[in-house]
Amino acid sequence: MQRLVFLAVLATLTACVDRTNVALVPEVPTVELETGWRTILTSEDSQRLSQLPETWKSALASSRRYQKQILSEGDLLVANAARAHPAPSPGSYHCRLVKLGAPVGKEPPFRAFSEFFCYIRGDVGSSLFFAKQTGTERPGGWLHADGDRQLVLTGAKQRPGSDTQLTYGSEPERDLVGVVERIGPFRWRLVLPWRGTSVGLDIYELTPVPLEQQATEPKGAPADQASER
Repeated sequence: MQRLVFLAVLATLTACVDRTNVALVPEVPTVELETGWRTILTSEDSQRLSQLPETWKSALASSRRYQKQILSEGDLLVANAARAHPAPSPGSYHCRLVKLGAPVGKEPPFRAFSEFFCYIRGDVGSSLFFAKQTGTERPGGWLHADGDRQLVLTGAKQRPGSDTQLTYGSEPERDLVGVVERIGPFRWRLVLPWRGTSVGLDIYELTPVPLEQQATEPKGAPADQASER
């Protein structure tokens, strides 16, 4: 009998200890780790990408008096014109620049330029590298898959006449970030939000060079490719 009483008391004490002295394990919030191109972007450039829709609206608003020219560009200047299958094929492209927005100084908020030449190179695996080959402004960089309607470019403004290929992070003041989207059959655009205090966009229209005029495909890749993967 005494043994039964002892066991009952022990069970009661054990239950009390379980209720009062055992600490509850706190619920840990899930943290989503950044991967791919997101790991190399500065916070400012991440913000430029996330604010691209608002920047587009502001750029169009500041260029309102050029409505006729804007409409003549069709889907090139329509913010939501992106279509599925955004990756362009490697090869030579005509690239025509439209600057849209409110720049510093006396330049108008809408400027369209003549065609230049760009090249998209395919490298190891599914890697793509974009380079503007002619003209005074020469953006270049890696294109990263990002969903089914855009690629993200991480690159830099190249120095004309230089043999050194700058990549994102080489010289932070020359860094570029933007998106590549397909806007129609054999028609793409590269959208680069401006850096600094001016609000606007550099929008490149990309259309393939005819087959008989295609340049020889270059070999190799920038030596610091690994820094961007």
